[in-house]
Amino acid sequence: MKHEPETVIAITNTRIRHLLESPHVSDWLKTALRAADGHDPITLQNEIEILRHVIAPISQTSIAVTMAPISIK
Repeated sequence: MKHEPETVIAITNTRIRHLLESPHVSDWLKTALRAADGHDPITLQNEIEILRHVIAPISQTSIAVTMAPISIK
């Protein structure tokens, strides 16, 4: 079911408020969410993609290294 743009924005704003109020969400993410408010949507989308291409591989590799079995020689 496709929602009207106003509904999507309202749902998203509720989710963002929840994240900002959560003690389990990092200050880094909270700062990013606050900084995104009112940002040009095209620029914001481009920057999200940059983060996805830069941060995701680093975190995925770090997790893989951490979870890799330890080799005993």
